[in-house]
Amino acid sequence: MKIGVIDYGASNIFSVARALNSLGAKTKIVKDSDDLKKIDKLVFPGQGSMGSCINRLNEAELFEPMKNFVENKPFLGICLGLQVLFENSEESFNQKGLGIFSGKIEKFKSNDETKLKIPHMGWNQVEFSQDHFLWNGLKSKENFYFVHSYISTKLENSNIFSQTVHGQKFNSAIGNENIFATQFHPEKSGELGLRFLQNFINWRP
Repeated sequence: MKIGVIDYGASNIFSVARALNSLGAKTKIVKDSDDLKKIDKLVFPGQGSMGSCINRLNEAELFEPMKNFVENKPFLGICLGLQVLFENSEESFNQKGLGIFSGKIEKFKSNDETKLKIPHMGWNQVEFSQDHFLWNGLKSKENFYFVHSYISTKLENSNIFSQTVHGQKFNSAIGNENIFATQFHPEKSGELGLRFLQNFINWRP
């Protein structure tokens, strides 16, 4: 089994690949549609803006092939990799996402009263909303590492697997039959993150 890590120019793809390799997984950096044919699972790590990310996927002619892969095979989205699953984002409203989940990605709401620090950066609790194979060996309300300014807030309850609070409650993990996506960064979350990635390696949806 080989796990692909999508390359759209983000700086953190190799840290994700290294984490997977350290757990014994065979990985492949995915740069074009031919690479998608050589893998069994796909990880979409993420930093940066949704608009520039989608532009790069389109330039590489990866957008539609990747959408087809995500709809049919095991997929893990991380941070921006969660956000691209939605229809669009306040950050790049005219740029369409993959549209796997309905709704949009919104920016954290901050004002003079809340004085909320944006981006949300650092460790925070992840409270499970429902069981999932990827939670095996982990406990609800443990801390994972976050770096983001945009969030998913509206979604069917059946697709929400954890929530986190930073000024407001947001979805920190979502999914469906073959898709799981986190707003936190497992590759930056120490032993808990490695446990989570090991579960993804073992996952057979």
